[in-house]
Amino acid sequence: MKDISCFLVGLIALAGPPLLVHLWHKKTGARYFPALAAFLVCFPVFIVAGFIRTGFSRSDMLSFYLQQGILYGIFEEGAKFLVLRYLLTSYDSRMDAVTYGIGHSAFETFGNGMTCLGLIGTGRAAPDLLPVNLWAYAEGTLFCIALTVLIFYGICTEKSRIMLPTAMFIHFIFNAGSAIIGKSILSISLRSLLTAGLCFAAYRCWNAMFTQYDE
Repeated sequence: MKDISCFLVGLIALAGPPLLVHLWHKKTGARYFPALAAFLVCFPVFIVAGFIRTGFSRSDMLSFYLQQGILYGIFEEGAKFLVLRYLLTSYDSRMDAVTYGIGHSAFETFGNGMTCLGLIGTGRAAPDLLPVNLWAYAEGTLFCIALTVLIFYGICTEKSRIMLPTAMFIHFIFNAGSAIIGKSILSISLRSLLTAGLCFAAYRCWNAMFTQYDE
């Protein structure tokens, strides 16, 4: 059963995002390229951020987690803003913003999916590997999409001075808080509440863009 769980988790992590992009395209007409662009942009972003993180002292883990949260909040959300604002100027639909968010989440699940496939036959997989990872994938995807919608809304309405720092701060809270609390029922509950609130905010912004900014 553990090997089956590893295979399913790996398959969902690798094939899930492309399938989700395709279904979103079929439903809304959103274009594919923003997802690919997001996936590729994540490589240099995470490499540079990871290199900077190696310079953080681990003598005080609370300080380390806070610095890590700030670092990735700035780098990930800042990269989204720069790409959506200055590079993907022809992809100006809120549908494409969702596609970009899916592409970003695909990068985050890719490594985990490969790791899970590598566990096949080793007997080292946790018994709850499948449900825990499915929940994490769903939550992480929604989180990435919602933050991307907030940033795109800021670009469309010329409110990036508010929305970009807000997205960075939310990312910081999510990243640092998860690391500090650890993997527990409390952590899962708080992450879920934060994601639900974020999705509600993103939905409001999504609706606000309907008249003037939708294709």
